[in-house]
Amino acid sequence: MSASFVPDDDPGTGPAEQRARFAELVMAIAAHQDRTAFAALFAYYAPRLKAYLIRLGLGPAQAEDIAQEVMVTVWRKAGQFDPAQASVATWIYRIARNRRIDALDRKSTRLNSSHLVI
Repeated sequence: MSASFVPDDDPGTGPAEQRARFAELVMAIAAHQDRTAFAALFAYYAPRLKAYLIRLGLGPAQAEDIAQEVMVTVWRKAGQFDPAQASVATWIYRIARNRRIDALDRKSTRLNSSHLVI
């Protein structure tokens, strides 16, 4: 599968075609660890995830770290993606949301444990 297509590069492609193409990319990653498909997903979603996480209040460095963690999760768990349950965007942004919550929980735990007096 040639996965060099990134939907933003094709103004004639509609939203339904873009969703289908992203699903094909995830399926290619799941089926045979297609690095080209992953590169196309990464190029499209990583900067958008970083911007989303910054809008949610993270600093740029932490947002970039979490965006990269999310994309690694996409690589590792591509086989768990079910297009009947959600679009690729919904799936990826849900992973990002959960990673952000985890990061905030870790930060809160560190802050709370640093104030303990023994």
